[in-house]
Amino acid sequence: MKNNVIKFFLLLCVAGIWSCKENSPVIPCLSCDEEEVVIEPTDKKILIEEFTGVRCVNCPAGSAEIENLLDIHGEQLIAVSIHAGFFSAPYTNSKEDYTTPEGTSLEGFLDSPLGYPTAVINRKLFENQDDRQVSQSAWAGLIQQEKGQFSPLVLDLNLDFDETSRQLTATTLIQSAASLLGDYRYSVMVIESDIIDVQLTPEEGEKEDYVHKHVLRDMMTPFDGEGIDEEFTAGATVEKVHQMTLPDRYNSNKISVIVMVHETGDSREIVQVEEKSLAD
Repeated sequence: MKNNVIKFFLLLCVAGIWSCKENSPVIPCLSCDEEEVVIEPTDKKILIEEFTGVRCVNCPAGSAEIENLLDIHGEQLIAVSIHAGFFSAPYTNSKEDYTTPEGTSLEGFLDSPLGYPTAVINRKLFENQDDRQVSQSAWAGLIQQEKGQFSPLVLDLNLDFDETSRQLTATTLIQSAASLLGDYRYSVMVIESDIIDVQLTPEEGEKEDYVHKHVLRDMMTPFDGEGIDEEFTAGATVEKVHQMTLPDRYNSNKISVIVMVHETGDSREIVQVEEKSLAD
């Protein structure tokens, strides 16, 4: 009898303990750190911004050199051709005027060129250069000099396009592998390639079926970018969303978007740049 009573009380204790275990509240671990987000530095891509115009007889040679450089460097190199300056006024038989207010402003912002063809590479003032604009003969060497560098920023660009409304949405996640000090700006360019229109050439004069590539069509930000209020701390992600309605004359199958983060002030150097096509 005594043994049975002991067994009964033991069963009650076990049941009580199990009941308490099932109903006890979950207390979070306040001393546990959240899992650290680690972002690895990535290869720094290179942007070449060519300044050109339909009346520039030497510019087709510059455009051909850019295509050659793109073949060599692949996705590591991104190109945009900006129609601006005294060579950019359209002909009477031009289908369009390819100058833009942003392109005209960029020409002065990135040091007005003295001669064409000319380009700016990563918006950088290189050693032994008087300004950012460099002649065609220097492009290949300076691009090679920029290769192999790492950027603390990773840009993940996503494009969404509504065929009916022709609304283009560009969403960029800017991820930081390290904490960055200073002020930075963010720019979004809309580019169109394979535009058939007039161009002055050495061989044929006003060539009506010339193929214009990487033409700056518009910008979703001011020409000098928009400020970034968020801080770039290690592991942080900043989201930027921009929208515009593509005019009907733009061929959406030939449209791409270029996004970049660049320094402010006298430097203006690009920290990281990315491009994506609507056709991807």
